[in-house]
Amino acid sequence: MNWEFTLAARAGELLVKYSGWFICAVLVITLLLVPPIFLMAPTQQASQDSGGPVFELQERVQEQFPLRIHGTGFIVEDRQGDILRQQSLWELYQNQERLRASGLGRFLYNGYDADNQRQVFGVFTIADGVNKLLALDPEGPTTLENATDRQVKVAVHRLLASPTGRLLRDSLSRDASFEVKTINGQPVEFWRAAALFSFVASDNALLGGGPPILSLSNNPVTLGKERFNRRVQEILRGSQTHYRLWGLAIDVNLESREQGRSALPFIAATVLLVLLVVGITLKSARAAGFTFLGLLMVLVWLKGGSNLVGLNSSLTLDLIVPIAVISLGVDFFIHAAARYQEECSRGAEPSLALGTGLTRVIGALTLAMLSDGIAFLANVTAGIETVIGFGVAAGIAVAAAYLVMGLFLPVLMMRLDRRSYQRSLRPALGTLSQPYPGTTPGNGSARTHVPGQPGFASLVVGLVRFRWIVLSTAAVVTVVSTYLAFQLEPRLDVKEFFDSKSDLVVGLDKLEQHVDQDLSGEPGIIYLEGDLTAPESLAAIQDLLSALGENPHLGSNGQGEVTLYRRTVLTLLSRLTGSAYARSQVEVQTGVAISDDDDDGLPDKPEQIQAAYDYMTRFGVPSSPENLIYDAIQVQETIFHQPGPGQPDLGELQATILIFGVLGTRQQANLALGREALERDLKPLREVSSISIAGVTGSPFTRESTLHAATKALNTSLPVAAAACFLLLGFWMRSLRFALVTIVPMGLVVSWLYAFMHLAGFHLNFVTATIAAVSIGLGIDYSIHVTQRYRQEMRWAPDPVTALVSTASGTGVALAGSAASSIIGFGVLGFAPMPLFSAYGIITATMIAMAAAAALLVLPSLLTMASGSQVRSVG
Repeated sequence: MNWEFTLAARAGELLVKYSGWFICAVLVITLLLVPPIFLMAPTQQASQDSGGPVFELQERVQEQFPLRIHGTGFIVEDRQGDILRQQSLWELYQNQERLRASGLGRFLYNGYDADNQRQVFGVFTIADGVNKLLALDPEGPTTLENATDRQVKVAVHRLLASPTGRLLRDSLSRDASFEVKTINGQPVEFWRAAALFSFVASDNALLGGGPPILSLSNNPVTLGKERFNRRVQEILRGSQTHYRLWGLAIDVNLESREQGRSALPFIAATVLLVLLVVGITLKSARAAGFTFLGLLMVLVWLKGGSNLVGLNSSLTLDLIVPIAVISLGVDFFIHAAARYQEECSRGAEPSLALGTGLTRVIGALTLAMLSDGIAFLANVTAGIETVIGFGVAAGIAVAAAYLVMGLFLPVLMMRLDRRSYQRSLRPALGTLSQPYPGTTPGNGSARTHVPGQPGFASLVVGLVRFRWIVLSTAAVVTVVSTYLAFQLEPRLDVKEFFDSKSDLVVGLDKLEQHVDQDLSGEPGIIYLEGDLTAPESLAAIQDLLSALGENPHLGSNGQGEVTLYRRTVLTLLSRLTGSAYARSQVEVQTGVAISDDDDDGLPDKPEQIQAAYDYMTRFGVPSSPENLIYDAIQVQETIFHQPGPGQPDLGELQATILIFGVLGTRQQANLALGREALERDLKPLREVSSISIAGVTGSPFTRESTLHAATKALNTSLPVAAAACFLLLGFWMRSLRFALVTIVPMGLVVSWLYAFMHLAGFHLNFVTATIAAVSIGLGIDYSIHVTQRYRQEMRWAPDPVTALVSTASGTGVALAGSAASSIIGFGVLGFAPMPLFSAYGIITATMIAMAAAAALLVLPSLLTMASGSQVRSVG
């Protein structure tokens, strides 16, 4: 350790000698980092995309298939258990009329839905249909406003029995049932249902265009659509006298922002409690004030530095990293300040106390900073921008915490204490705290047990006496916890991010509770690219649709057909072929006559199919000169084709998509089974030579890919961080034995932590995966401080007992105080209403407790083994 001690002594001497310059330099850098916080604030949200085929196909879908309609879904639940009664339907109808008459009415989409053979009027529910039928009631025209429940039930019966009533029947909750009653000698089905599903269709172009985005985003168009959704929800809710209404994932980003703000009081409480514990640990209110100042400065370095290097905004960068900074900063400060206190308590003059204290702690602080940086930067091996950004930002935070909390604040305190010392013309025994009882002023070289902490030191050394029992117990616990850690399930459920009482989560719960399975599937997408004029391509698509209808993991209509959210290319060709006017227009525009001699609903020859694509994508599918079955945008929603001038060229590539519902996607196991089944369904189609690309994408599968990437990143970053830290420690300590025993507690903490997460019901996602990096950083921090102090004490101590007692009484107490401050602070965060923060607080507090326990209770036994020492007594 001679080189380390010499280097540390030189660094401490320089910091004391040029303390004024150092303070000015840190303050200037802090001021220079303020403007980037405001002038270079990121405008983009960091992507959660992990890359790969799923995301590549998703990008193709978003680029090639424009959306005509912006859909906003709602679930309407009756307060008395039957939404099909006069009071509820009348209230709903009134609110729908208010929406149509409001300023939002101009955004509503009105057009013909050829797929379901109905007119779309922006918003249309059973309430509208019943009101129209009541006006035609043969017993006497009436309206919903003054109709009786009996008249409403009869109207509902007539509506659902009509040819166009199937869709309205499907909008009812899964508990919908009827009782047959006789009215005027005729059987009438008196329907009742607890809830219904409502869909508001708006013109996507008027709202800014672009694809639907359900992930976190700063995109102003996305945020504008979410505000529009909320205004629609507010109008449709009205007074909610007879029913309750919830939107379905209509405001993910706005909800995220609001719940993030709701956690701010808990974050503030976390900071206050951390400051309180710091003050108690260091026995100084001024120490708590310095901690607050230092944390503010570190946050300036973090945000300014992140903006300078061009990191995009993300939940982990904006909220998680600043929270982690609390632990990092407090840890650096407490260890530096505690060493300064120790030297002051021995009667040393402030400058000498700081120089001596830094000489003995700066090595551990530097090593902790480097190992922390390695642990966090190991996340750059991940393929997810949010995780990479977390690693880089956390690395910046570590460097800032080291310079500001570990060096700047102690130097600043020394300067203030030196003024007091010079004014009093006598040794200042430390303005941070009074001398420890039993110490002898002036005996700066004494390395003996510090009385006043006998219980803690006795506990640590007592455990070392039974080190084989301690290590065996730790090994058994770690083996069991490692098994449990591997049972931790990757999962990305909305309930793990948002308050379970929020409208967002309640709406999704209500959807799952009420809506039948053929409507409850989350939309998945099959993307197909190739020569779609080839008959074998279209035949393969037809076979695929049949296979999807038999897939138990997809929504179906109960008739062996998969439930599709959008028309298929086969439907487009069939509707064009079935319209004499459309065929004539194709011939006029392209010179190719369309025929269907085999009556399969498709043009007979590839050149006819090519001409059909060429015409449809420009003009739509007409049924007459005045009417369109599908307009051009609706066609482009289904097929991507770029018609060229003149005669179309055969063999050029087209693309199409199939949108279907995937069931049970909130359970990761169900999603994996569904994806495997889809891959089997796609296998025959991939063998068709005219199909060049056939793949699955959509939000369920991009989410699954993100989870896999998070798991992979964790599996990669952990060994990378462990190996890099081991090499660093070995080089720094010039001892592989001490490097190995110092890194062992890090492995214990990771194993214990993920076992705890599994037992506590937490799941692995891109946020909780970052906690592994934090656990490595803090875990190895604690171990480094204990190891370095023990190695220092062994230079002066006559035996390992004395070295352990001094280590436990000095660094051990500081470490316990640092851990206690963080545990209490993050424990408060565990009460935050947003599960994301609550989980982070609970997991982080648990992790810190585990790291402290491993460093204080397990590591001492490993250190005595590494030094070949025998411990026989405690004093």
